Amino acid sequence: MRVLTLIISLFLSATTLLAQEPEYIKGPVFDFVETVRVDADMVVPKDTVLKVVYDTYRGAEAGKINSTFLSAARFINMHVDAGHPQENIKVAIVVHGSTSLDVTQDFYYGEKYDGAKNANAAVLEALIREGVQIYICGQSAAFRGVTRENILPGIKYLLSAMTAHAMLQSQGYALIPW
Repeated sequence: MRVLTLIISLFLSATTLLAQEPEYIKGPVFDFVETVRVDADMVVPKDTVLKVVYDTYRGAEAGKINSTFLSAARFINMHVDAGHPQENIKVAIVVHGSTSLDVTQDFYYGEKYDGAKNANAAVLEALIREGVQIYICGQSAAFRGVTRENILPGIKYLLSAMTAHAMLQSQGYALIPW
C-alpha cells in the first residue's frame, strides 16, 4: 500500500511540474523570437502607449544576431500577444559602440569580420518594417568607418547616441539599458 501511495504521489508531483512548464510561442508579429504567456499581476491598460528605447553598444560576435535586436522584437511580440494594440507600442533602438558594425551592409561587415555575412540584416529589416526606429550614433559610426553608404536601409544617422537618448526621453520614451 505504501508503494502504491508513493507511486501515486510521484505521478501527481510529476504532473504538477509538467503543468508548470511554460509554453513557448512565436509571433504574433515576429517569428524569429519566442515569448511565454504570463498571468501578470500588473495590468497594462490597452489604451496605454508603451514607448521604450533600447540602448545597445556591445556588438554581437561575428555572424551572430545582436541580442538587443531580438529583445526589441520580443517586447513587441509579448505585448501584442497579451492583447495590446501594436499601434500603441513604440520602440526605438539607439546603436553605438561596437554595435555600429551590426547595422552595416554585408560588404562592409565582411571586411571587418573575415567575410562573414551580417546575420542582423534580416532581423533589422523586419523590425523597421514593423515601425521600430533604429538610430546609429554618428560619433561611434565615424570612429569605426561606418557611413551612410555602408549602413543598412532604414537606419537613421544621428549626431550622437547621447543626443538620441535626450530627444527620445523628452518624447516620453523609457530607457531600457541593455
